[in-house]
Amino acid sequence: MTTHRTCALTAVIAILIGLPLAADWPVTEAIDLDAVYRIKDEGLQHSKVMDIESYLTDVYGPRLTGSPNIKEAADWAQKTMRDWGLANVHLETWPFGRGWQNQRFVALAMTPRAYPLIGYPKAWTPGTNGAITGEAVIAVIDDEKDFDTYRGKLRGKFVLSSAMREVAPLFLPPGHRYTDEELTDLGRQPAATGRGRGNFQGNADFNRKKTQFWIDEGVAAVLDIGRGDGGIVFVQSPPGVSREPNGRPQPTQVTLAVEHYGRIYRTLDKKIPVTLQ
Repeated sequence: MTTHRTCALTAVIAILIGLPLAADWPVTEAIDLDAVYRIKDEGLQHSKVMDIESYLTDVYGPRLTGSPNIKEAADWAQKTMRDWGLANVHLETWPFGRGWQNQRFVALAMTPRAYPLIGYPKAWTPGTNGAITGEAVIAVIDDEKDFDTYRGKLRGKFVLSSAMREVAPLFLPPGHRYTDEELTDLGRQPAATGRGRGNFQGNADFNRKKTQFWIDEGVAAVLDIGRGDGGIVFVQSPPGVSREPNGRPQPTQVTLAVEHYGRIYRTLDKKIPVTLQ
């Protein structure tokens, strides 16, 4: 009996040991190298990426949702995909509200020195219906008491509404190719956790009150600083702006490049008047 049990146990162990070995055997799959080379040749020698990018960025420009730009770009994309032989190419719509388009924008400093300003109007804010000229003034409103500080002093003025931020010098190139070690380290980092809502409602209420204050005071335009530097400007629509036809009104709002905003800000800080147009 002992001999039979020993033989049976040995056979079971041999089978169990052999299972993972069998599972690790590589599966041989036929690779169509000709197809691989054709795909690589198509991508490397006949790519349309830059041509597509040029149409979308150079020809149609910024493609804000609801704007004529995005409609024309979408029409071009549909036609292009149909020309490639794709079927069932179509647009799908959803309720969004009114669109917006920047038809013309020019900003200048007039005094004490004349120079053009790099900036962009904020989406879903109104234009000025022609050129307007006025003094620039710093009016940063961070809490309720600031309303009384500036009340009655802003009519027809270009309001610098943001405190000046520090602009760090660039000693390294903005483009960086990650090494294998850096990529491995990034892969080890924990996933970012969601941020809390904080005082979202309180901030929204204060922003609405501030927007109405600009309108009631009759400012020429509200200016703030864009993210980025070196003439690069990131522009966002104002917080709480409505896309509905009967939404709350907004003053004219423009985001300036930090370098030009800073030049105006520092000049005003020296008690030297600045005129903008």
